[in-house]
Amino acid sequence: MFVLLLTVFVDLVGFGIILPILPFYAQVFDATPVQITLLVTAYSAMQIISAPLWGRLSDRYGRKSILLLTLTGGALAYVWFGMASSLAGLFMARLLSGAMAGNIAVAQAFMADISTDDDRAGAMGRLGAAFGLGFVVGPALGGLLIGVQPGAADFALPCLAAAGISGAAALLGLVLLREPPGHRAGRSGPVGFRQLLTAVGSNGIPGIIGLNFVVSFAFTALMVLFPLWCQARFGWSAREVSFGYVYIGILVAILQGGLVGPMTRHFGEPRVLLLGASALSAGLLLVPWVNGIMAFAGDVLLLCMGTSFCHPTLTAMISQRSGGAHQGTVMGTANSVLAVGRITSPPLAGLLFTHLGPNWPMLMGGFIMLPVVVAAAWMSLTFQRRRI
Repeated sequence: MFVLLLTVFVDLVGFGIILPILPFYAQVFDATPVQITLLVTAYSAMQIISAPLWGRLSDRYGRKSILLLTLTGGALAYVWFGMASSLAGLFMARLLSGAMAGNIAVAQAFMADISTDDDRAGAMGRLGAAFGLGFVVGPALGGLLIGVQPGAADFALPCLAAAGISGAAALLGLVLLREPPGHRAGRSGPVGFRQLLTAVGSNGIPGIIGLNFVVSFAFTALMVLFPLWCQARFGWSAREVSFGYVYIGILVAILQGGLVGPMTRHFGEPRVLLLGASALSAGLLLVPWVNGIMAFAGDVLLLCMGTSFCHPTLTAMISQRSGGAHQGTVMGTANSVLAVGRITSPPLAGLLFTHLGPNWPMLMGGFIMLPVVVAAAWMSLTFQRRRI
């Protein structure tokens, strides 16, 4: 497990370098807020196609080989992104990067193969913590590399650094990563469309995927415009925004890596989901009242509690209900649905940001989280009755 987490961490360092500078890099090519959100959407659009594909291929040919292939492709995408000479070039590079980023389904299936049902939420939380730590190191490194007043040429260095780090993750995985004992390549055999629908559509999986979609939609509205919101409210540049992501990454790493597992074992997944959904909704609805650094720190804590408790818990619920031979396929389909949320949320958030103001995308997210709170409360009551 440690080697997998280390590989994911190194890969996410590269991703984290790019995330906070992306909107400012696009502004060099005179991109509007809507175009910036579409740049994020292009990334997620490719995940819709690639996540089920990579998941299915990992079921057939092994987790390790597909993970290494996508890490190498991601490194090439970062090089292209750094060398882009136009907004169109940025879009093409992000399409390739998004295609490779569908490997999250492979990592989740890998983690499911090496964890028990009882520890599944904790295992997914530790995977999320590796992501969080990558967001600590990546944005900090990006902020240092970008300089105080970057021009177009200065954006190449962080992108090339991200490429080198992703390449290092692929090399690390090649040397140290081993195929999980619980998974044998080709074990699942050929699966037709009807069998695929049965695997994904059984045991309440669609409803849980739907809840995860809403959480992703709401949180994406915040994250995609976080740099521009900080710029509008506090006058922050790419450097300050990078360190804002560091704070987010530290919180996510602590919450997912240290709390999700013990809390789900003690209280059960539905109650942890209820706490996370309530925190995320409240944090988004409180954004208009964030007017200083202390209020910012407190509200971001609520938001990080929300995503840290919701995503690993829902992912664990999906994994627990999936057939062992089709973990990659089901996790890939779930991640594809999440990518739909990441596609549809940014353009709407960009329009609200442009025409109504910086706070409106977050308010939208807070309101659409309320049905998740209600669903989690119902699941918690049902869970309690089963335990009595």
